[in-house]
Amino acid sequence: MPTTSLTLLDRLRRPDHPDAWDRFVRLYAPLLLRWAELQGVRGADAEDLAQAVLLKLLRLLPDYAREDGRSFRGWLFTICRNECRDFQTRRGTRPMPASDGLSTVAAPPRPDELDEAEYRRRLVRRVLELVRPDFGAPTWAAFDGFVLNGRPAAEVAAELGLSVNAVYLARNRILTRIRAEVAGLFD
Repeated sequence: MPTTSLTLLDRLRRPDHPDAWDRFVRLYAPLLLRWAELQGVRGADAEDLAQAVLLKLLRLLPDYAREDGRSFRGWLFTICRNECRDFQTRRGTRPMPASDGLSTVAAPPRPDELDEAEYRRRLVRRVLELVRPDFGAPTWAAFDGFVLNGRPAAEVAAELGLSVNAVYLARNRILTRIRAEVAGLFD
């Protein structure tokens, strides 16, 4: 875990933090893929599109400055949406494969219909997956029982053979780590 207080977005701009890109990709690639799917881009095409967005971010992020009323996620979504449109335009100029007939496909939901709660749930789930290996089994079990499952600390402590204080310490350690990981990502 980095000892610096810089947010992930700040670390992305600095060449001395290459681990920040790895962390960013692991957090945001699933979201980029979801946005691509909502725009009608599927499978390998969605993966290619996510890579194109990440490459574009390499170039654009150093100049990114949050504007009043605009979030980082909104800025990222705009980049993804524009890349989807460009991709679909390029795809539209390619010849279609032969087919016996045309099928009707319902229009996918608009990506701007992803609400804030869904975005936060996805990001927190992803952060939990990423930080879990950094904690021992007893610490994670205490956190899981107490925080994620909402059970009383005393009950979790008795089940795991820990003190109630150890359960509270596990909660605080993991929540502190999660906050550090998402600092600057929730707008």
